[in-house]
Amino acid sequence: MIACPVTAFPFATFRSGQRESLDAIRSAFDGGHRFVVLDAPTGAGKSAVAVALAREASSAYVLTGQKLLQDQYLRDFPDLSLMKGRANYDCLVIPTHAAAAPCLVGRRYEACDACPYFRAKDVAMAADGTVMNYAYFLHEVNFGGGFGERDLLVLDEAHGIEGALMQFAEVRLTDADLARTGVQAQLPQGPDVEVHLDAAIELIPRLRERSSQLAVRQQGLPTGSGELAALLRARRWLDGTVHRLSLLQDDVEEGGRWVVDRDRDADGVAVAFRPVDVAALAEPLLFRYGARVLMMSATVLDAETYLRALGIDPAAAAVVQADATFPPQNRPIRLRPAARLTRHYLSRDLPRLVDAVAELMRMHPDEKGVVHAHSYKIARAITEGLPPELATRVRSHASAADRDAALTAHLDAREPTVLVTPSMTEGIDLADDRARWQAICKIPYPYLGDPQVAARREIDPSWYAWRTCLRVVQAYGRSVRSRDDHAVTYLLDADFPAFLKRERGRLPGWFLEAIEEA
Repeated sequence: MIACPVTAFPFATFRSGQRESLDAIRSAFDGGHRFVVLDAPTGAGKSAVAVALAREASSAYVLTGQKLLQDQYLRDFPDLSLMKGRANYDCLVIPTHAAAAPCLVGRRYEACDACPYFRAKDVAMAADGTVMNYAYFLHEVNFGGGFGERDLLVLDEAHGIEGALMQFAEVRLTDADLARTGVQAQLPQGPDVEVHLDAAIELIPRLRERSSQLAVRQQGLPTGSGELAALLRARRWLDGTVHRLSLLQDDVEEGGRWVVDRDRDADGVAVAFRPVDVAALAEPLLFRYGARVLMMSATVLDAETYLRALGIDPAAAAVVQADATFPPQNRPIRLRPAARLTRHYLSRDLPRLVDAVAELMRMHPDEKGVVHAHSYKIARAITEGLPPELATRVRSHASAADRDAALTAHLDAREPTVLVTPSMTEGIDLADDRARWQAICKIPYPYLGDPQVAARREIDPSWYAWRTCLRVVQAYGRSVRSRDDHAVTYLLDADFPAFLKRERGRLPGWFLEAIEEA
């Protein structure tokens, strides 16, 4: 540790590399770069660097991907203001939360003056430094109002920016929603993308008109009545859909590509409109709210591909790279190729994978572990195929709805449980005894059956390889969370040796140095 003379830095000492990262970022901003990327592995102390720069700025936003990390920022740096989404605050007018309150459609009451949500928002808008998550921030600055441009925009977990923008821009329409809100229209038949896009854009004035009609009907309805609540829900959907369809229209008119997913269920036709890329959307929706933008992640990996995906000229951005501080011997990666899990070999080799997981569980009889299964099909094969004496250690989930319960069961258990999951490669902390070993079953290629992914790879093939490497490195980072922590990671896919050789130039050096020879 190095003594810290900088008053803006939140701690008394620097971790290894923090001072150098701070100096390099300051120099890049001073040199005229608007965008700076801090590519630093877990344990590099990125949040402290961000807070120091936010304190030095005249005003700053700090955005994260998860509410859990928002809470961590506030706990570690209480001078920051915390702002969450409306659903986290009670409504004082009707028995609901602020995300379903009458004010969303312009109806105000005396009690609104003491609204917990708006009081928190007033504090957050006035604060020099405010922490929010991506989903709430994108909605507020683009649809809500109140938050304006600041001197510094800090984007933590910045590898998730593209996904956050895609999720924000996505529009989903169903026949059931149209019928429920009284819109006399049906979604078109057939697979033609242009037909669907034209129909969606043509809906905009009809949705606006229907919202205005409902606004007239709600006048005079008693507070708390079921009819008023139904009208409020309908107007909220109508107004939100108009906002997103208008965004779609603007992007399509500028030449943006969108994919259309169409399916049918018991309620009729459902159509999802999703942008193929967000390079043209990132600046107007997000970046324009920061005069300077700092992006931080442990998995930038390929800076050129990463920046290009966000519409940033790589030559116009500075990249600051920090070295790993965790000893490689504490976080070894061991190749144990056990099964080929591509579509043609999956059925044949799943039993071999189950045997490999069983062997690891026997090698670690007294230690907790996590098995990254990649898909629910693989997770189910493992949980159902293990011998009974090992199956009792497993904690798993069959859907996203059960995910948190499975994680909690693993964390709370005193016995050496094994978390088998297809969806926890990011955002969870399995430090110390929570996971002394982990297995990555399959190379986590993005699913090419998703038309958005297929179209995205067509535009930029390097993006597909980058996203795959990102997922591998993110999964690897779940278990070793500090310099004194230790855990071993096993790579079970038989194609991993070739993959690592092929992607050696994209994977970070601190990852490669941990790979042990078989």
